[in-house]
Amino acid sequence: MAKTTTFDINKMDKERLSSPATFGQVKGIMYRFGKTGFSQSGKTDYRKQQQIKGCLWGLVKNNKLNFKQAHTLMNAKTFPKVYKDAISQYIADNPETELES
Repeated sequence: MAKTTTFDINKMDKERLSSPATFGQVKGIMYRFGKTGFSQSGKTDYRKQQQIKGCLWGLVKNNKLNFKQAHTLMNAKTFPKVYKDAISQYIADNPETELES
């Protein structure tokens, strides 16, 4: 029988921790907080999920979200206000990107 192990970020090398976050991490965060009101519980909100994914992947592409930061975000209890504000600001600056309800 295969033995399963728990992921331990402390066993990762420093180079990997400072490298960009992975798309899998971004998707995990998207699924975790992509509920009504950016919460972990409630009804899945596909629009919120896509907003989270776009915001975080943009940060990864600009080298502003690394592997360790994404890991910390994945283990957070709530979706941080700084990211919510960034999403709100982007939508306000680009109203054509917001879909009609």
